[in-house]
Amino acid sequence: MTTKKITTPVNSERENTNAASRLRWYALYTRSRYEKKVHAFFKESGVESYLPLVKTWRVWSDRKKLVEMPLLPSYLFVRTDTSNYLTYYNILNTSGVVRFITFEGVAVAIPDVQIAALQRLNSEGVDMECLEVTPEPGTPVKVVRGPMKGYEGEVVSIGKNKKLVLRLDVIDKCINLNIPLAMVEVG
Repeated sequence: MTTKKITTPVNSERENTNAASRLRWYALYTRSRYEKKVHAFFKESGVESYLPLVKTWRVWSDRKKLVEMPLLPSYLFVRTDTSNYLTYYNILNTSGVVRFITFEGVAVAIPDVQIAALQRLNSEGVDMECLEVTPEPGTPVKVVRGPMKGYEGEVVSIGKNKKLVLRLDVIDKCINLNIPLAMVEVG
């Protein structure tokens, strides 16, 4: 019995660097409650994806349970090169994926800084929630202490509490954080 050896061309370091530099984060819109399934599939397939999860209490008629829910319902972030049409369409044809978030028909890249901020918030366990309605623009501030040091956002007054709001412009969503105003300075 003979076996065929499959050889692949060896890419130079320069080609690998160019390919890596074309990778950008994009937001995907998924079917309702398919975020975790799509994320798990991408993880198994080797596609870099990020699903921000928050722990929240869910109450049923017979019990109360702490569960992990997506911070941004029906959204998932994927890091890919959209100019590689094969990868682009493989992602789009994944069960549960509805579409890329686009502007004038072109998938819109999300800055690495915004994804890094979400990942940092998640890893630090900062109390966050997604706001369904975008609040009126408030006073711009910059976080000067704590895990979000250096990040900029807006202050929104909600009752007697002041909260910092971080806006993800590309998907038109806001994230409400419980950060004391003592940790921010007016920018």
